[in-house]
Amino acid sequence: MKTIKLSKYFKIVRPEYIFIKLTPNNSIRNQTTHKLAKAIASLHKNLIQNINKEEVKLVKALGKEFLLGTQFSFEMNSKVSFLVYIEKKKIEFYFIAPKHHYSFIKEKIGDVWTNITVTEVEQLPMFSDDAAMYQMVYKKEDALSLATDRRNSDLLHSKLNVVDVLEEGDKAGIFYNFMPASQFSWRSSYENTINKVKRNLPTDRNKVGISYCFKLAIGILSSITDGIGEALGGENKSKKGIDSINILEQTLERLNGGKKINESTRKKATATVIDTQIVVISESSDKLRQRNSARSLAQSFETITDDNKLISKSVKPFNYTDYKIKAEVNKIGDEEAQNFLSLAGRDILEKYNFIEKVETQETEVPEDLRMGVMRIGTSTYRGNKQDAFLSTDKEFKYLSLILIGPNRAGKSTLIGNLAFDSVKVGECTIIFDYIGNCELSEEVAALFSKEKVLNVECNDFEKLQGLGYNEVEVTADPFIQYDNAKKQTTQLMTLVNSINSADTHLSPKMERYLTSAALIVFISGGSIRDVFQVLQNHNARHQFLIKVSKSQYENLEEYMMSLDELDDYDKDGNIQGTKLNLIVGIIDRLNKLKSNTYMELMLKKSTANNFNLVEEMQKSQLICFKMPEHMFTTDNEKDVYCTYWITKIWMALQMRKMKYKNNRDEMTKVNLVIDELYQVESTEKFLTTKLSRLPKFNIKPIISCHYLNQIKTIRPELRSASASYMLIAGCDKENFKELQDELKPFELEDLMQLKRFHSLNLIKNKDGYGRFITKLPAPVSCKLEEVSNGN
Repeated sequence: MKTIKLSKYFKIVRPEYIFIKLTPNNSIRNQTTHKLAKAIASLHKNLIQNINKEEVKLVKALGKEFLLGTQFSFEMNSKVSFLVYIEKKKIEFYFIAPKHHYSFIKEKIGDVWTNITVTEVEQLPMFSDDAAMYQMVYKKEDALSLATDRRNSDLLHSKLNVVDVLEEGDKAGIFYNFMPASQFSWRSSYENTINKVKRNLPTDRNKVGISYCFKLAIGILSSITDGIGEALGGENKSKKGIDSINILEQTLERLNGGKKINESTRKKATATVIDTQIVVISESSDKLRQRNSARSLAQSFETITDDNKLISKSVKPFNYTDYKIKAEVNKIGDEEAQNFLSLAGRDILEKYNFIEKVETQETEVPEDLRMGVMRIGTSTYRGNKQDAFLSTDKEFKYLSLILIGPNRAGKSTLIGNLAFDSVKVGECTIIFDYIGNCELSEEVAALFSKEKVLNVECNDFEKLQGLGYNEVEVTADPFIQYDNAKKQTTQLMTLVNSINSADTHLSPKMERYLTSAALIVFISGGSIRDVFQVLQNHNARHQFLIKVSKSQYENLEEYMMSLDELDDYDKDGNIQGTKLNLIVGIIDRLNKLKSNTYMELMLKKSTANNFNLVEEMQKSQLICFKMPEHMFTTDNEKDVYCTYWITKIWMALQMRKMKYKNNRDEMTKVNLVIDELYQVESTEKFLTTKLSRLPKFNIKPIISCHYLNQIKTIRPELRSASASYMLIAGCDKENFKELQDELKPFELEDLMQLKRFHSLNLIKNKDGYGRFITKLPAPVSCKLEEVSNGN
């Protein structure tokens, strides 16, 4: 009959270990690492807990199927080890953890060392069998404690001093082997030791030798003498007996270190203990230096001497993954273990600036920002990379984004990526480009095929658009047509007031004339050129007055009467011209408008051949308003030109909203990119007045600047409009101060230490704001048409 192997019924499961590298940062604190020691101790399982039942299996034997029954497995105990590895220009920290407890250990590491980077590695730094190795063991019994001051990292500081004596090629290490153990007998063992202390008996671990025997004899003699003294009776004790007891107690106290138990030992009574082995290792081509380095590491443990101390003994080579190496075991309390479980904090990182570290704090990207459309980079959190996106929430996706960074910081590349991502999913992106020779729009447009780009070449005389709001269609509905005319008039008034660099508005009377002329012209579908013609030329004025339909008389009667006031009559009562003195302020602004060649030609040109911005916004494309700086002789000219286009965009948004009033989802999302907004003051003021309303029109402003104080007009409104911010590496510290309350837990130092092409982000999301650091996306490497073709 075929035999069935015992392994079918019973198997032994040995733990598999993984290696974890810890990368510290400036915010490391070691005050709570005793919690990690407790977590490791909690991994202990007794004999029964290590036995697991497997599922029932069927096996074949002699051509038949037999029910094997329940299969049992015995899980071998596992340990956790901590290694501090040191070279002349390298200091690294590693954990060795059982694979089946990896998630638990990683979580606890993250709890005690926030923002630490945890990386799984294939192997650990190794030492040869010729390296000098010493185990560190308690001098006295386990119940007596080492120092447990959580406020310092004296041991780590002392250990790292070995760097000063190392040479290139030398290496050293401290290996802590933690073996979870039962707490069952700890209290009785502890009390046994404390009773020895009370009885003045020696508590040395080494219970052989002349020293131990002498202490034991003194202790016994002290106890006997003490008993004799008590037998003599309270007040009747002889002075000689009292003196003998005092002499013996003082002798034993001196032999035992000269002090009673301290608070650290008292607290160890209720501590969680863990079996611990400690080995210091040194390797060098120079054997004398190798030995001295090992001794230096061993002596560093003097810094935590208290009621107990660690002394060095020789030990044989071992493997990192051995459950129990051939060394003595110390029962370490969790608060004692805090001395060993220590990483480099700010002071050590500053002293040894070659230590690999996370330069800034790490926070997790909020879950709702890990997926989306417009990618803003990759964040690293505890060794794991997470893509970060702007919010795709139905309301939040239209909120403003502010990009802050100096020249050459990566803003243009980021804008290109945002535009690429948006158009790829069917959105429209508009770029206002009035910087230099429009390098920004050229760079972004290069990412798209020609069919996906509408270039508005503002300096091309043959392609100039007529000055006007042709997006407003003429309708037969009197009220809607009147409302449209009012809207156009408002935009024109904004444009005219922006012409005056002195920041003064027209007088109320002149505003009335301009409003009247604009309404009369726009109600009939006229252009901005026609408005100025109506104001200055009586023939044009009366031609448009005649065009006003009777259905609009009730709405326009007072405005028509105002225009009549401009007529200049001769002695016979015939109209001979216009009273220009009544509109001199308007004419002054018109002349300034005409001082720019391009604006003058646009003013003269009809709007009949203009593209319809409402229709263009509905297309998935990039629209570039290219206004190179050579077009303008003054900053005010540039400002007026940009103000016209921003009012035209606003007008188009209103018309689109009206068109799709019953279905907002049919309106294509528009991303409006404006770089260095501070250069166009009136445009900034206009955006400020509309900022909180823009999301309702499915448009997202993306404003780029060098520092927040550049856009001082719109800056207060951005706060109330729930804007998001990206502070790119290299930007001024004043930007952080502006947002420091919102950016917590990040500190100014985190911004100052950002690596190139990284940003500190404050991004609106469903839970308020996400705060995290990202590496900006790499430049787009292919055109959108190639992505569409799947290449």
